[in-house]
Amino acid sequence: MGNVLVLHGFTSHPVLTLGPLPEALRQSGYTVLQPALPGHGTRPEDLEGVRWEDWYRVALEAYRSLSQPRAVVGLSMGGLLAAKLAAEEPTEALVALVPALGFVDRLAPFAPYLSWLIRRGKGTNSVLDPERRRNNPNYPYFPTKAFVEVLELTRMVPGYLPRVKAPALVLQARHDSTVAEAAVRRYYELLGSASKEHKVYDSEHDLLLDSKADEVAADVTAWLLRVLPPQDRA
Repeated sequence: MGNVLVLHGFTSHPVLTLGPLPEALRQSGYTVLQPALPGHGTRPEDLEGVRWEDWYRVALEAYRSLSQPRAVVGLSMGGLLAAKLAAEEPTEALVALVPALGFVDRLAPFAPYLSWLIRRGKGTNSVLDPERRRNNPNYPYFPTKAFVEVLELTRMVPGYLPRVKAPALVLQARHDSTVAEAAVRRYYELLGSASKEHKVYDSEHDLLLDSKADEVAADVTAWLLRVLPPQDRA
């Protein structure tokens, strides 16, 4: 049986925003771990005072608790943490869903200077399908200072991406109103992986919540089955 760490995004619920993917992986024979990163899965105020190092520490501890061979899957901010893990730890495969290497909102880079004036930001509309949008489990708002920690990751991760040598799959959302298209392409192009793939879906940012969620989960699972079949585990 293979092992897969699945990391959620900023303001995301550690279980609900990952949609059908974890179960699809388990049904295919993988052991799946999906930790709650500090400040998530409870209330927005719990993000106060959390640093990117706290998110990475929990991700690293969870990853190291899995036996090799291992794969890491990350959604949005989770895709940034996943890249750092894949660069620094033994990794057989990396999957990044809409990795948050840059943002559509032109004010986003100014968050470090605005955080004292604008104490919290509004959650993004990350689902196209109206019915699915009503059940969106993401936080409706977040402390601006917590978003500054995400920006710190966006500055660091480009230096890690060329060090990633594992096969990689990068997924993009055609109607993403959160993460810029150019940022996802840059993430893909910077990857040092000799084998890497890029796919685009007719979806909003939350690929695993929107109408293409089942297709995305099936594609990620099929790719991992080719790259890291569960029976490869010693």
